[in-house]
Amino acid sequence: MASLGTHIVVGTAAGAGYAAHCAKNRPGGKRLVRVAGGALGGALGGALPDIFEPAISSWHRGPGHSVAVGSGLAACGNFLTQLEGFCLEKAEQCRARPTTLVWDPQEGFYVPAPPNPLSQLLSTLGELFWEFLAGFLSGLVVGYASHLALDAFTPRSIPLLTHGF
Repeated sequence: MASLGTHIVVGTAAGAGYAAHCAKNRPGGKRLVRVAGGALGGALGGALPDIFEPAISSWHRGPGHSVAVGSGLAACGNFLTQLEGFCLEKAEQCRARPTTLVWDPQEGFYVPAPPNPLSQLLSTLGELFWEFLAGFLSGLVVGYASHLALDAFTPRSIPLLTHGF
């Protein structure tokens, strides 16, 4: 039986790896933030089945450790892709900071105002948050799936739906 520490390590690696795969076309800094989100999501996802159903014995595996839940996660792949797309869209909205125009009497027309440092900081933090969340969500699902995969290869395996079934 794999320990919680093993599940967290494997979930972290799986989440980070999947987030890196999904972020391969993102700029370097954003890719790193997304991979960090995937690693954290993978660590949590790797621990979630044992949080839902604590490993007090080797017979602890119920619905949270089942083939049915794993299949449900796989079926949610399209929804997850849409959710990641939403997060990345929000990140792009934060990146495309709206510019304020001010009247320049010397030029005789409106010109972009000098950037506000606080506004720039908030936009950058918002962009990084949405990138991180996109990685976290994908890492969470992959980490959970890695937990089920590790438990499936133990002598007691995982149930189809619940213990005894």
